[in-house]
Amino acid sequence: MKHYLNVTEGKNKWPRYLFSILLAVGFMIAGSIIYFIIELLRVELDGNDATYLDLDTGMVVGGNGTISLLLTHIIYIISLVGLWIGVRFIHKRKFRTLITGEKRVNWKKIGWGFAVFTGLFLVTSGLDFLINAADYTWNNVSFSEYVYLFLVVILFVPIQTTVEELLFRGLLLQWVGKKLKNPVLLNP
Repeated sequence: MKHYLNVTEGKNKWPRYLFSILLAVGFMIAGSIIYFIIELLRVELDGNDATYLDLDTGMVVGGNGTISLLLTHIIYIISLVGLWIGVRFIHKRKFRTLITGEKRVNWKKIGWGFAVFTGLFLVTSGLDFLINAADYTWNNVSFSEYVYLFLVVILFVPIQTTVEELLFRGLLLQWVGKKLKNPVLLNP
């Protein structure tokens, strides 16, 4: 089985890795600027004097938090485009090489990993709730607000986590793997 850290496809000299990472980070910064502008417009067009943009957190205070969560994912979608451009046009290889060294992505392995992680998360969260029940409070949220939040989380949070994994465990770890050959140090 080929390992994704031993990528041989395309052009993989260190300047290409550096430029690809800088490109992805540049796209992330551009996405952040777009997000900030949209949030500023949202506050200005809101008509509510109690709504403002907290510059420390970059989030709208007094507005709909679910919409802010949705809008933050603009950053990651734009960053994903930058990462894709870097891999396809700077490295001249397929995007799947950030995930696997094989010819195809094994979706069963990804599904299995997701299921194991979800199971462990649910068990540990359930135990935490049983042990520390006083730390939890119920928010008065309508069912429609909850469904909207649930959909945003299910559809967009995986984009954010995937972009981070592709950038750090994919591209950056492949770059470091060109110099460090010790698999213990590289084991993600």
